Amino acid sequence: MASLTQWTFISRTSSNQEVVVNSDRQNSGDVKPVQNFTVMPITQALNYNLSRRLEKEPWNAFSHHSPVNVSMDGIPCILFWAKRITIKFKNQTWLDLTDEAIGQKATVDAGNSNCSEESAMLSLKFGDAENPRGLDIRFTLTSYKLSIQRWYSLHRVEVIFNNSIQATFNATGIYAPSSYSYHCQRVSSLQAYDALLLPSDTNDMSSLWEVTFVDFQIQGFPIKGGQFAKARDCTSSFSPAILIGLVMSLLLLLVLAYALHMLIYLRYLDRHYDLIASPAHFPQLTSQDTAEEKELLRSQGAECYELRSQQICKIYV
Repeated sequence: MASLTQWTFISRTSSNQEVVVNSDRQNSGDVKPVQNFTVMPITQALNYNLSRRLEKEPWNAFSHHSPVNVSMDGIPCILFWAKRITIKFKNQTWLDLTDEAIGQKATVDAGNSNCSEESAMLSLKFGDAENPRGLDIRFTLTSYKLSIQRWYSLHRVEVIFNNSIQATFNATGIYAPSSYSYHCQRVSSLQAYDALLLPSDTNDMSSLWEVTFVDFQIQGFPIKGGQFAKARDCTSSFSPAILIGLVMSLLLLLVLAYALHMLIYLRYLDRHYDLIASPAHFPQLTSQDTAEEKELLRSQGAECYELRSQQICKIYV
């Protein structure tokens, strides 16, 4: 007798459409997988519905006060939190994995995560734990020593669907000292949000996917107390607003410097012309010098009086 297994993805967004993806598999001796994809418009908001078997071991609760916690030998090695996770393929409706998927009452499977001294992998699987075709988001972290302190960084983020890697994003600038957690208001592959996640290869399918994490916080490797340490924020000292402020300040300084230069130059000109126009600028000639000059000029048929740099002459014809 043929058996039928079905799973459903429904995403919650602000759109007025419901996207339902059905995967049907019938087994009658030989396995013949059949996939049907349908899009059905409705008037209500979209929901993301996850199912799991009740007899399975409880998954890690995902809430602000209790982040995803991956431990090795009882020691936490990865902590992760995000207020919102959204994912999109091409021009399809955004798939919001937040409300029911990772709310306070929901759970997410992180059982495939692992840690070592120099690397760690966080695997967040959404969907039925028994279904190998579920959606999986994987974070790969690396640890390294810089100077006298150890640091860790988010190396890449992978989107896995149908048990196959669909997209790989290289993380840029997501790092912190080992004694700190890393926090960023928005970690995204969108250029509008100063993309910190870059497609690994523009020729593969990675560029067709869009991933965004809001209020993103992560910490890797041995963690004391099982809670996030003080966060190193991603706020850049060269953000657009700060750059605009620096440019405006520089322009203002240039204007003030030019105005000060002109003021000093005008004061210098005033003093220069006052000095030239003052009587003290022209020294008085002695009577003997004046008589000698007049006698010399009369012998040449001209009478001239010299005032240092200016001459007043009388010419006799």
